[in-house]
Amino acid sequence: MIDFTDDFLNLEPGTITFSPRDLDSPGAGTWTIDIPLAPFSADNEYAPETFRPGQAGPELIKTEFRLDYISVPAEDLSELSGRTFTFPVNPEEGYIDGSIYMVATHNPVDITRIEFGQATNEEIPATLHAELILETAEMNDRTAVLEATLRLRQLATS
Repeated sequence: MIDFTDDFLNLEPGTITFSPRDLDSPGAGTWTIDIPLAPFSADNEYAPETFRPGQAGPELIKTEFRLDYISVPAEDLSELSGRTFTFPVNPEEGYIDGSIYMVATHNPVDITRIEFGQATNEEIPATLHAELILETAEMNDRTAVLEATLRLRQLATS
């Protein structure tokens, strides 16, 4: 097993989306956060021992943290501004359904805390405390503190 070090956790700006409560969807009334990682190199995308920082290739790994069903008492960025929320881990009720796709598998990500900074009309900074469960990708599990800028993404309405 290898380590997925901080060298790979170069976050690009992400998105944050609220699904209105009247939406016909299991995620209605919850938030979704997507945070892409800067691409990194590998000789083989299925062999984590070949992963390395940078974009020299020959293959580039492009992935993101996907966090669904974030249930907090807020429906717009201003209500998140300056607030901190804690969450249980899967499978306890209220957990965030999180993952990162690598080595042809969705690897679970438990988010236990989100600290939101001051929101503007279109974005909000966030600090996410995460546990990355990477054993199925043949990497060591690890904790991480993820500092991200999240841009508001509106759901398309028909």
